Amino acid sequence: MSGPVLLHCESASLRGNPLGDPHRRRIEVHLPPGYDDSLRYPVVYWLPGFGAHPTLEGRTLTFGGSVAERLRRAMAEGRVPHALVVVPDCTTAYGGSQYIDSPACGRYAGHLAEVVAEVDRRFATRPEPAWRAVAGKSSGGYGALLAGMTSTLFGAVLACSPDAGFEHCYLPLLPAALDVIREAGGVDALLARRDHGPHDAPFMVAMSLVAMGMCYADAPGVDPADALPCDPRTGLFRDRVWRRWLAHDPVRLLPRHADRLAALGLLYLSVGERDEYGMHWGARALHAALDAHGVPHAYREHPGGHHGIEHVYIDALAELSRLWPAEPERIACAG
Repeated sequence: MSGPVLLHCESASLRGNPLGDPHRRRIEVHLPPGYDDSLRYPVVYWLPGFGAHPTLEGRTLTFGGSVAERLRRAMAEGRVPHALVVVPDCTTAYGGSQYIDSPACGRYAGHLAEVVAEVDRRFATRPEPAWRAVAGKSSGGYGALLAGMTSTLFGAVLACSPDAGFEHCYLPLLPAALDVIREAGGVDALLARRDHGPHDAPFMVAMSLVAMGMCYADAPGVDPADALPCDPRTGLFRDRVWRRWLAHDPVRLLPRHADRLAALGLLYLSVGERDEYGMHWGARALHAALDAHGVPHAYREHPGGHHGIEHVYIDALAELSRLWPAEPERIACAG
């Protein structure tokens, strides 16, 4: 795992997507220490959060190393099983896709399946769901949960600070986001700031809500201002639009997908107990709903917030030791 291998995938799922975003996508693949293509390895698919670059390289803070460096060390020490760690690029013109198939943004769940097939084709993987995990933080944690609910590709889901309990993680952000949109001169003017900035925290929060509206919209070509839960000029609430958002909430999706989640080898949730965006209350609601539906899972709260918590990614991936050996089993590759 000395450095990532970079692939490029021509995505059939994203060709001709409604936003005109590129269909040629980058895939970052981190190989485990001592990678040997005569053996087979499990794979973790790591889904970055909203607005994040699709990479585990580079530091987010002066302190500590990059996530990739921490992973290399944790695998070398035996805390995290030796596995490939793959980072797909599922970004959109609005910053993120939520990793779902969206009529307004494109087929990003379909693209994730293409990435799995491409990695299995090119590397010495164990191409069965039991040897694949999907993991991520924030919007990436949401994407991991949705993949676990709706796909049969993965045998483990690890969600750090996921979007869930939308009343807790989205609605409280609306008033300040509306102020930012108003100060910018409207949604179109806010979108124009993508090119020149400033890309400060208030902008990113407002932009994230615009992006969520587009991801959860039910038709191509929707005006971003119309996809928000309330009119950005008057503040009048749009119950129909909000119900459409809620239809994508993991807490509300759970009853239909509890059996699939219960069949996972591992479902792991973690969240900071003082998350700035209220994700801890959404995670608590999801934890309670999982208990109510009898879905086995591990739940952890850590003494942090939403940012600067890269260390908990390693704690989450260490949970895979319950399923996978520390080093790859000596199984020769077929063919």
